[in-house]
Amino acid sequence: MQVRIAVADPLPVFRYGLMEILRAAGFESETPEDLLAWAGDRQAKVIVLTLRSEEDWHLLGSLHRATADLMLVALLENMSVVDSVRALRAGAVCVLPRDASPAQLREGFQAVVRGESRVPVDALRALVASPPTLPPANEPTPTERDWLRRLAGGATVGRLATDAGYSERMMFRLLRDLYTRIGAQNRTDALIRAQHKGWL
Repeated sequence: MQVRIAVADPLPVFRYGLMEILRAAGFESETPEDLLAWAGDRQAKVIVLTLRSEEDWHLLGSLHRATADLMLVALLENMSVVDSVRALRAGAVCVLPRDASPAQLREGFQAVVRGESRVPVDALRALVASPPTLPPANEPTPTERDWLRRLAGGATVGRLATDAGYSERMMFRLLRDLYTRIGAQNRTDALIRAQHKGWL
C-alpha cells in the first residue's frame, strides 16, 4: 500500500530530523503548509503532528474530523497519561513522546503503517476505565472562543493566523470548520451566535 506521509512540527530542524529518521526507515515524507488541504484526498495518509499548544490540539481534532481514514501520530511534549488519553480521544492512533529515540519513532510509525497502534499501558488503562468527558461537540474550545472574541474586536483572519502560527488559508479552514460546528452560515452569523451564547 502506498502511503503519503506529512510531518508537522514548529521547529524546522526537528521537523527535518523526523523526516530523515523516516527516510532511513524507507518512508518518504513531506511538510505541507496546509495540513487540512493536504489531508483532503482519498489516498492513504499518515500525519506525524507535534502537540505543544491549544492550536495544535485543535488541529488534531480538525484533521480527524476531516477524514476518518487519516492515521494521526501524536508527538507529545508532556508524555502524561492525561495528554495521551486526550490525544487518543481527539483522533490519534499512536502516541509517542516528542523526545523519543529514532528507534522508538521508527517502531511506532511502522506499527501505524501496518494498522497497529502504540499506546502507553497507563493511557490505555485510563482510556478503558473512564468514560470520555468531552465538551459538547457544537461548542467552541477556549482557543476558538478567543478567536471569536478577537474577530468581534476587529482582528483580521490574517492577524489570527500570524499569532497562531498558521497560514492564512489554514486559518480560514479552521474558522470555517468552527462556524459549521456551531451552526453558523458565515462569520457574522458565528459572532451573533457567540454573543447570544455568552462565548464572547
